[in-house]
Order: sequence, then C-alpha cells, then structure tokens
Amino acid sequence: MKINILLFITFGVLLLSCSGKNNKSDENQPTDSLVVISVEQFKAMNMAIGNPTMVKFASEIAVQGVIEPSPNAKAYVTSPIGGLIKSVKVVPSSVVKKGQALFAIDGPEILNTQTLFVETYNQHRIAKANFERISQLSKEGIASQKELLQAESEYRILDAKLHYHRILLGKLGLNPDEIIKGEFSNEAYLVSPIEGTVARVETSVGKPVTTCEPLAEVINTQSLLLKFFIFLNQVNSIKPGQKVEISLPGGGKAYGSVISVGLDANTENKAVECFASISLPANLVLISGTRVSAKVFTNFIEGWALPRTALHEIETGHMVYTLNGSDSLSYFFKKVPIQVGLIQDSIVQVFDSTLSNVLVKGGYELTVEE
Repeated sequence: MKINILLFITFGVLLLSCSGKNNKSDENQPTDSLVVISVEQFKAMNMAIGNPTMVKFASEIAVQGVIEPSPNAKAYVTSPIGGLIKSVKVVPSSVVKKGQALFAIDGPEILNTQTLFVETYNQHRIAKANFERISQLSKEGIASQKELLQAESEYRILDAKLHYHRILLGKLGLNPDEIIKGEFSNEAYLVSPIEGTVARVETSVGKPVTTCEPLAEVINTQSLLLKFFIFLNQVNSIKPGQKVEISLPGGGKAYGSVISVGLDANTENKAVECFASISLPANLVLISGTRVSAKVFTNFIEGWALPRTALHEIETGHMVYTLNGSDSLSYFFKKVPIQVGLIQDSIVQVFDSTLSNVLVKGGYELTVEE
C-alpha cells in the first residue's frame, strides 16, 4: 500500500512538470531570461508589435546656410526724378503688390515731366502726319528721297521720346492718357517693382529725393534661396537636383533641391558656395538673412528598417525585444542583440531581415524598469 501511494505522488509530480512546459513560448528558452508583460500592462503602456520593413535610406551631408532672396525676388524702390517726400504709405513688413504706390513725392520736376510729355505727344502727331504725307508724295514722284528720309527721321526720334515719357510717367504712377486730356497732377507716386514684403524704409516725410538713393527694399518671401557652403572634400558629392531638408527656427521644416554648385573655393576656409531652392507652404514666411541648418541627401540605398523606438542601447551595442510567446494573460519577450546601420529621422537601418514580432513601441518602459 505504501508503494502504491509513493508511485501516485511521483506520477503527480511528473504531470505538474509537463503541464508547466505546455505554453506558447519557446521550450528551449529559459523562463528566467524572458520579460513577461501582462495583457493589461501591454494595453496600458500602448505597446505595439511589428516587423522590419524595406525602405530607402539617404546618405546625407549636414550643412549650415542662410536664407537669401533669389536675384529677381529683391528690389529697391528709387525715384527717376528729384523731389520731396510728401507721404510714406507703407511700413516695414507691409505686404505690397507690383505697381502699388509706396511713396508720394512733389516738386517742380513732376509738372515739368508732364508738360514735356504733352509737348512731345503733339510734336509726335505732327511729325507722323508729315511723314505719312511725304511718303505719299514720294510714291507719286513729287517729294525727293532726302525729304522723305528727313521726315522719317524726325518722326522716329519723336516716337522714341514719346515712348520714353510714357515709361517715365508709369514709373511715377501717373496715367499718360489722363495727362493728354489736361488732367495734370501736382504729385507723383513711387511704386513697388515687384510683389512682396517691405523689408526696409529708408526715408521720411519732407526728405529730398535723389535719383540714386534707394528709398525702400521689397523682398518676395515666396521666392527665397538657401545659400550654403561645402568643403572641398565634400563638393564632389553635391550635385544639382539633390533634395535638401531645412530645419527652421521653431522646429519647422522646409524642403528644396540643389540648383547650383560653385566653381571657386573661398580663400579663407576653402569652402564652395552652393544654392538650393526652397518650397514653402502658403502660410509659412521666411525672413531673409535667417541662419539655418540643413541636410543635403546625396545618395539613396534600400535596407530593412525598424522604428527608433524599437531599439535600446546596451553595453555591447543595441538590442530589441521580440515576442517569444503568449497566452491569455501574458506576453513573453526575449532580448535580441542587433546590429544597426544608418539612422534617419524616426527609423533605423537593421541588418537582420529574419526579425519578426518586434516590440516597436513601449519597450522604453521595460528598459527603465530593469
């Protein structure tokens, strides 16, 4: 009877031992090396499981640069005639349209300009009629070739003068058709040559105006460039068309592409000047002269990638948690050392394509607890 009881106890112990191994985890994996997470913890810590994906990684060169307007995106407002500033209609940061009046000026030259235009207009009409008359007489053999050439010369000269005066009046914001009717203005207007934002105003009411003095600067903030420098040992890696990512003050991003690579190195630091275009959303405004950092993407390679949140630093490098098994109550994760390559934004290149069921989110809490 004692022998039967002993056999029964031994058989019960063996059953318990076998049932302890009957779960979804790897039988060869020691249970003390696994990290156990309850289903409730998994949900509460917003954990997520995923697999490596094939993506394109970019080789990049970090550069420093400055925001500058393109050659046609910056203009100075000047006056074609002398006068006095009568009123200033804008302030720095004002948004203006092409042809919008920025200053009003007055002075005797304004009336003289309008008078000369009317005189030239009337002389042009007479010269045109005379040229047409002599042309007809020349065809009939009545007028000489010399008379025809002289009449044509007078007409062409006055035609050029009239065209000049029309352009001048346009720069002064005056309508030639109204002036011909006798509607003279005692003031003229200096207009913006481009659409953009007023960067500087360098005059005030009552100040004399000269033809060589800039009165304001207008910049089109939607047509800016990134100027950056590349050292000689990197210049062969930079080519027009390469994508550029620009880090803006405040944490924003802008994107563009390389449009030119310089041919001369700076004598001081042996750096080559390069330019990149900038594509900006309509609601984003950049300030000319802003210093920024940027990345130039020089080459693209394909590779397996995991989110940066999946990797954890250890003494020998990096590791990830992979799912070893689960049951209705818990998840069982094991630590897997891993070799990493390129790091780009929120992803990291990994070289083990056989990885699967990786804890891609929430593993930081596990590392901290350990």
